Amino acid sequence: MTSFGFVGAGLIGYERIKAFAALRDEGESLQAAGVVDPYHPDVAARAATIHAPVLDDVAELIAAKPDIAVIAVPHDVAHGLTRTLLEAGIRVLLEKPIGRTLHEAEALAAYQRYPDQLVIGHNYRFYKGVRALFSDLRQGLFGTPISLNFVLGHGGSPDDLKGWKLDPVRAGGGCLLDPGIHLLDLACQAERGPLELRGGNWWSGFWKTGTEEDCHLVLRGTAIPTINIHVSVVRWRSTFRIELFGTAGYGLVEGRGRSYGPQIYRRGVRWGWQSGRPQQETEELVVTTSGDEVFVDEMRAMLRPLPNLGTSIATTEEALEVMRLLRDCRAELGLRDDFK
Repeated sequence: MTSFGFVGAGLIGYERIKAFAALRDEGESLQAAGVVDPYHPDVAARAATIHAPVLDDVAELIAAKPDIAVIAVPHDVAHGLTRTLLEAGIRVLLEKPIGRTLHEAEALAAYQRYPDQLVIGHNYRFYKGVRALFSDLRQGLFGTPISLNFVLGHGGSPDDLKGWKLDPVRAGGGCLLDPGIHLLDLACQAERGPLELRGGNWWSGFWKTGTEEDCHLVLRGTAIPTINIHVSVVRWRSTFRIELFGTAGYGLVEGRGRSYGPQIYRRGVRWGWQSGRPQQETEELVVTTSGDEVFVDEMRAMLRPLPNLGTSIATTEEALEVMRLLRDCRAELGLRDDFK
């Protein structure tokens, strides 16, 4: 039986707790060691959904001896909590990013006591539509890749400034770090090789916290000549879209659940309209999903390798590769990463 502990019972922490419950309902042999979150008003109710005790701190969680600890807390406190658990020999699933800076990430990685002790929650790679698109890419369904385009925009709320994600110190940066780190991870997964920043721009002028609020990148790889990334926290309409174009056809993914709408993946062939129908009508609907499976599939992949899933949980080295790309992009665009 595998024992899980949870540090953080907020929005994402609760998603992790619900994923644990779903896996246990499927018949996985799992046990809840406890939930730690001294700040969340609903921690007791959320822990009760998996029959877990509410613990006062990480020291109590370590004493409970979980096999795996899931950490979903603000970026500024994640490093210290993760270090403590790693030093105790506990395997950790840390919600992205692995650090606010490459230096912080490398320092954290060094505390591992055994291979694969630390894995990172880059969960976008587990969306069914994303997995199917990347599988088609690897099988050559689109011919030679021409371009890959990502758009991720948060609709936001007037209350956003009250939270920690727009706090430069607590978040460690702007939209390129969070949520943009998801897109950098997907770009690395698609290219599977070095990526070079060829251009970009950013804007900051609405929230005025000193961090980027809207950012555009143009990356170049060997397999994919052009990768465009647009990430924003001032888009006002929640948006997630991937477009992949090749010499033989294309794939389109849109949505990721909740306010972003269901995830839909369509693929089309070059000049499909020659069949006598409008191009859009010739497209094949490949995947339609609510997106609710993403955390369950990621946690399942942590328990055992799942080759049939078509992806794997993000290793420390993969997360560091993403952080190196983030560092290079920040340096080229003149973005700060030294918030204290």
